[in-house]
Amino acid sequence: MNALLIFLISVALLSGARNNRNMTLSEKIYNRMKTLFPDQKQGLLSGSILLSNVYSSLGKYEQAKNLRYHEKKELGVKVKIGLSWTEVYGELVRFKAHDHSHPRSSEIYAEFDRLSSILIKYNYKFDSTWITRQMNEEETIESVLCGHSEKLAIGFNLIQKPIPEFIQITKNLRVCGDCHEFTKLIAKFYQRNIIVRDANRIHHFYPNGQCSCQDHF
Repeated sequence: MNALLIFLISVALLSGARNNRNMTLSEKIYNRMKTLFPDQKQGLLSGSILLSNVYSSLGKYEQAKNLRYHEKKELGVKVKIGLSWTEVYGELVRFKAHDHSHPRSSEIYAEFDRLSSILIKYNYKFDSTWITRQMNEEETIESVLCGHSEKLAIGFNLIQKPIPEFIQITKNLRVCGDCHEFTKLIAKFYQRNIIVRDANRIHHFYPNGQCSCQDHF
């Protein structure tokens, strides 16, 4: 079997182990990847971030921090900043996490506050296991997760008049599980098709609240 294909399969397995918060399996897969593919430095860095996210999801923030620092230094590769892009009515915009640089940022955050309140009434709960660091005292689970770049890009679409029938987002990293679940609900609530192209696959969120990946991401 092609070596690159084996590596990609390994990343997919690691991603699945991360989604299930299986620390032991995640460690085994990542260590195996390092043994078999020592030259895949950018891919290994991505794998180390997935593993560190497992630690964070289990509350092992110091272990996650140490792993990220050690692997970044050992591999000699820079960590990519998460960015999301969307084009709406001819305007191409880019967001990073917790971005306030856009002139309409206050509207975007206000829309998410409004939408979050509605969804919470329908028993939606923000998933804190996707927070990859310790929160500051002034932060909440909601404020951290609602600041993810893909959510801001979607929010920019939602404040348009009219809201686009098709919302298209491109992200240079993988979407997190909370953003994935939240986007399913947004697609259903607004009855819109939302396309998110992340570093791993294309997600098509349908107006019925389902995703083309069938929650395998």
